[in-house]
Amino acid sequence: MKSPYSLLIFLFSATSIFGQISFDAGAGALKGFGATKSFGNLHLGVEVPRSTDQSYYGRLSYYFPVKEDQVYSTMVTALNQTTTPYNLTVNYQRSTNYTIFEGGTRRYIGNDYDYGFSGYSGSNFMVIVNKVKNNYEKQDATGAYDWANNYTLSPSEEKEGTFLSIAAGFQLGVKYTFPAIGSVYADVSGQYLLFGQASNQTAYNSQLISRMIFLFNVGFRKDLY
Repeated sequence: MKSPYSLLIFLFSATSIFGQISFDAGAGALKGFGATKSFGNLHLGVEVPRSTDQSYYGRLSYYFPVKEDQVYSTMVTALNQTTTPYNLTVNYQRSTNYTIFEGGTRRYIGNDYDYGFSGYSGSNFMVIVNKVKNNYEKQDATGAYDWANNYTLSPSEEKEGTFLSIAAGFQLGVKYTFPAIGSVYADVSGQYLLFGQASNQTAYNSQLISRMIFLFNVGFRKDLY
């Protein structure tokens, strides 16, 4: 297994040999198989050619939090024993986001990496971090009390958690390069989670984390020579 240092050396060597590296930015969407909602993202990427029709790429994507439809409830307890009522029921919804570190290879079909219209395909892998959070209502379930200043959640209440996973998959895309300007691109990916670990029950119980996910991204790539 090659070390991260080997990859850095290769990227530096490839950049030196071909005198080229590209940076890209864009937006996209993610949908989990069986999940009721989709996510929107912003992403940044880098791509280094290893030949005129092949490249290595990396991408960092942040998918904004989405709330589940289901409403949950929990009990809060007064800070002062003389407070009435001493206990309240508070409703909350669980939200989940995605942060994805992605890397892989691409092979261009048609024109080259930095010329005209071409399609591309390749395999990739992802390290996925989901932050799952309970979003509590400011008032109790009856709407009669603002509880935050006078009540507290149970010390055992897991307000948020993290789900870490590793996925592998395949990508298909198209791009068009405008001479001396840059390239516009669109690609889709399908990923399967090979491994997943939740930090606690809050993360484990998220209804928006799926074992199979589909991604769509569009953006603009600037080639530097």
